[in-house]
Amino acid sequence: MASTLWFYVGNEVIRFSAVEFCLVTGLTFGDSCESLSYITKHMDKWILRSYFRDGKVNVKMFANWFRNLGPDNNVSDDDMVKLVLVLFLEMTLVGKDDRNAIMYWALQLVDDLDAFNSFPWGTFLYGRTFDSLSTCVVGRDDKYKERLESPAKRKAEEYNVYGFVTAFQVWAIEAIPKWAMLGYASRVNNVTPRILNWECTRIPSYVELYDNIFKYRNVRMP
Repeated sequence: MASTLWFYVGNEVIRFSAVEFCLVTGLTFGDSCESLSYITKHMDKWILRSYFRDGKVNVKMFANWFRNLGPDNNVSDDDMVKLVLVLFLEMTLVGKDDRNAIMYWALQLVDDLDAFNSFPWGTFLYGRTFDSLSTCVVGRDDKYKERLESPAKRKAEEYNVYGFVTAFQVWAIEAIPKWAMLGYASRVNNVTPRILNWECTRIPSYVELYDNIFKYRNVRMP
């Protein structure tokens, strides 16, 4: 199981762990998320055999195929629900590069909706999010220095974060109240899971966030 991330903001240290992830998402956690243990022998792999017989399909191909389905498609209502679940999982919850292959074990798992719903998605998605957050900036400072010394016009160094990034964003909004005070997000509800309580009103730039939040030593925490 993934561990805990600690962030220094102002004079405070704030925590992002499985506890906060669970409070934000409401997803199920369990002792193990080995996919094969949830794929029982009686599953007939109907979705996999019916729609993905031509070999490896990446997320972008899957999304384009789904987008191009016409009103006269021969996909049953039950299959449509299962395909939407996997597409939402791949594009929103897992949040990976769309050039990567889809998770074929998820296509098997979704054949049994009870098994799909009982899978510990919280454990699985927090692990992916934690791994990405804890490694995404490794070595980036050296690459930035190389860019500064190179003739390249673009000097900024960028990185990508994968996993259920929206959950991390909502955690940041709640952990740093100034985020909402500056108008980057607004509270629309007061329920659980906490991800239902917020909507983004505009996307700040890095310069805005640094100037308004991160350069100060007296950032207030809840």
